[in-house]
Amino acid sequence: MDEENKIKEPTQNVLPIKAGEEKKAEEILEEHEEKKQRLEIFIEVALFFILGILVGVALKSEAIKRFTIGFNDYKMKFTQQNYDINKLEEEVAKKQEAEVQNQIQDQAPVPAPNQSSNSNPAADNNVSN
Repeated sequence: MDEENKIKEPTQNVLPIKAGEEKKAEEILEEHEEKKQRLEIFIEVALFFILGILVGVALKSEAIKRFTIGFNDYKMKFTQQNYDINKLEEEVAKKQEAEVQNQIQDQAPVPAPNQSSNSNPAADNNVSN
């Protein structure tokens, strides 16, 4: 029992904290909390960085399986293309010209039948009623 009392005695002899020391203790606690928050933010950023690296490696490995671009091109067997771009451009140009002509014909008024025997349309325009 004497040993137990000896252990308790030093804790009972704690000196009271002064007012200035209380502020220092609060400042120390605030600084400790700020450092702890900074450490947590740093850890989160590091985890995002590591996650980004892992996602990048996964995407690259999948892309290598699916895409063939670059130095292995000489190994590929090229087949004849079914489409000739020059012919397609010519066909599209012809279709556009035909559509424009059709629109022009549709917009032009249909001439009324002439009752006069004069075949010169300019002369018909000069005649007044």
